Amino acid sequence: MSSKQHVMDRAQLWEQLQVHGLAEGDLPPVNAGTSSWHIRLMQSIAGWIGALFLLGCVGMGLAFVIDSAVAALVVGAIGCLAAYAIFRVARDNDFATQFGLAISLAAQAIFVFGLFKQFEFGTSALYALVLVFEVTLVVLVPNFIHRVLTTATAALALWYLLNSLGLYGIASGILTGGLAWVWLDPRRWAGNGALWRPIGYGILLALLQIESMRLFGWSMLLWSSAEGNDWWMRYGWWIGTALTTAVLLWSATRMLAQQDIAATSKAGLAAVGAILLLSVLSLKAPGIATAVLILLLGFTTGNRILMGVGLFALLAFVSRYYYYMQTTLLLKSAVLAVSGGLLLGARLVLHRVFPATPETEASHA
Repeated sequence: MSSKQHVMDRAQLWEQLQVHGLAEGDLPPVNAGTSSWHIRLMQSIAGWIGALFLLGCVGMGLAFVIDSAVAALVVGAIGCLAAYAIFRVARDNDFATQFGLAISLAAQAIFVFGLFKQFEFGTSALYALVLVFEVTLVVLVPNFIHRVLTTATAALALWYLLNSLGLYGIASGILTGGLAWVWLDPRRWAGNGALWRPIGYGILLALLQIESMRLFGWSMLLWSSAEGNDWWMRYGWWIGTALTTAVLLWSATRMLAQQDIAATSKAGLAAVGAILLLSVLSLKAPGIATAVLILLLGFTTGNRILMGVGLFALLAFVSRYYYYMQTTLLLKSAVLAVSGGLLLGARLVLHRVFPATPETEASHA
């Protein structure tokens, strides 16, 4: 293919994206001067080494920060501002961006440490301030990895905030709603992907961590003490599962609409029935509904990372539930055999009820 034909193909593709509202502005130039991956990797490692040495030298001279909440807040804010300046001025330099990332992470830790010294542990104001601080960094700092990490931290701060208010269990439902909202609209993550893609991955990381802590029982140890919340402590997880089920139903209707399939059709009703069954299973096996949602989002958007994470999470949650079953190995084996038979039977029924057309098979290939 000649270079002239290549430019024409790029221009036609850009015009099609603009027609569908997935791109704005002029055709971006081809970045022919990008360094190879091994050079960028070495520059990134050098940036972290330089940042760690600098932070170590500065840390020895700023030992008083540990003893003062105000000093920690000031030093943390200055470090975040310095990192923001680095990202804005040298966003295309791998050494500078990794250097700024290391400084920002250290500055965030110092700032949050100052908040913990200023406020009593477990108070709602503490987690609310951490949430606002991290959301501000998500919006302002234009770096993919930085936005992923700050989004995950903000989501975890939201989880702690809701728990400190006694609203146990509903954070997972809220985060699943945010995850679906970010990924299901191509115009959002394609038109401004530099912002929404890392936010989507950050919510994904936080959601998996929250569901894992729930599955292992660690979340009970991290709940803040609150009076008069026995009802939420008992039924909050059910409410969270109901919210996740509602998000799954909404996502399924959006996915079916994208494929021109009515929600009242046989395929639509089968999808609704499967989602309701998953919600019932999630009451006993936390994380299954969330993993299925991640898998469906990955399949709909064609994102292999989401599909891989969803498959791994589904296997992990099911395996952990199987391990925690308080029964004999014989009964566990019977459960596995019956489950496998039901899945194979469901696949056969779906293949008979919804036979694939040659056009569908060709599109999948």
